[in-house]
Amino acid sequence: MTDSEQEVQHQESESKLIALRCALLVLFFVCFASNLYNCVYHVQVIVHYSEFPACEFTSYESLVLTVAILMQFMLVIGVYLVLTQKIRDLRVFIMLFFLAGWLQMLLILVLTQRYPIAHDVHFRWQEHRSLAHFEDWFGCCGVLGPDDYLLSTGQLPSSCFDNHSNLTKDLHYNGCLNKENGNSAILRYEFLTSLFQLILLVFLIMFYLHLKKIKAPKRNLHSVWKSRIVL
Repeated sequence: MTDSEQEVQHQESESKLIALRCALLVLFFVCFASNLYNCVYHVQVIVHYSEFPACEFTSYESLVLTVAILMQFMLVIGVYLVLTQKIRDLRVFIMLFFLAGWLQMLLILVLTQRYPIAHDVHFRWQEHRSLAHFEDWFGCCGVLGPDDYLLSTGQLPSSCFDNHSNLTKDLHYNGCLNKENGNSAILRYEFLTSLFQLILLVFLIMFYLHLKKIKAPKRNLHSVWKSRIVL
C-alpha cells in the first residue's frame, strides 16, 4: 500500500470516528433529556400521591425513579469515555449500561402492566380531561374515588355508575388510579427512553469496535477542552 493510499485510509477512518462520536453525543443528549423528563415526572407523581397509602404503585415509581437517576450519572460517564477514547473502560461501561438499561425497561414494564392506567389517569385528571373511558372499562370512579368529583364539581358523571344509571346502588366507589392487571398495550410511551438508549447502545458498540480496529490512542480531556477539538 502506497503512502497516498494509507493517507486516504487514515482520513476515512478519522471521518468515520468523528461521525460516530458526533452521533453518540447527540444520542447522549437525547437520552439525558428523556431521563431528566422521566425523573421530574416520577417525582411529581410520587409527591402528589405520597399522602395516600392506598396508592401502592408509587413504590414502583420510586424504583423507576432511582434507576433513571442512576442512568443520568452513567450517561455523563459515557460522554467522558467517548471523548477520551478509553477502549478498556468503554467496554466495561457498555456492559454496565446494557444491564442498567435492561433493569430500567423491566421495571417500567412491571409498572405499566400491573398498573396499566395509573399514568393515563393521573395525566388526564391534571389536564381536566374526561376519565369516562376508564370508568366504563374498569368500573371505577375518579382518581381515588367519587369524592374527587364531589370536591371539584359537586356532581358525579354518569360513567361512575353501572350502565350509566345514576342510581346510588350502582355507584363505583373505587378510584381508577390503582386498578391492576387490566389489558394494556406492550408498546407504550413510557418505553421511549428505553428505545433511545437501545439505539445509543448500538452506536456505542460500533464506536468501540471502530476504536479497537484503528487502535485509536487515548485522549486527555484537558487537552481536548484546551484545543476545543471535541470531535
